[in-house]
Amino acid sequence: MVSTNFIVYFLAVILLTITMLVISALLNPKNIKRKNLLPFESGIEGHGDTHLRWRIDFFIVAISFVIFDIEAIFIYLWAIVVLDAGWFGFFVSTFFIGSLLLGLLFEVKQQAFGWGLRQ
Repeated sequence: MVSTNFIVYFLAVILLTITMLVISALLNPKNIKRKNLLPFESGIEGHGDTHLRWRIDFFIVAISFVIFDIEAIFIYLWAIVVLDAGWFGFFVSTFFIGSLLLGLLFEVKQQAFGWGLRQ
């Protein structure tokens, strides 16, 4: 059975979301000017093509950061409940850390972090 607190919280989230969407629609300017369609660059006129090609290295580092940041959160939570988890929790977390270590070793082997080493 769903608790009353959950229903109240769910309805509050829905009401807040609808309220923000309605306020945004009411405050949105209706007239479109040519100036509004230009990219904003801190008041500086933009020069050249705005669609630059980024190197894939930036994205690889960003995705790796997100993966290992989430890993740090899971390990922190595991450290809080380590005594309650028992040996089963230890083996599961060891498998989790080992699989992430294999992923890190694969990235190093593929020279994902070797900026300037690849041609």
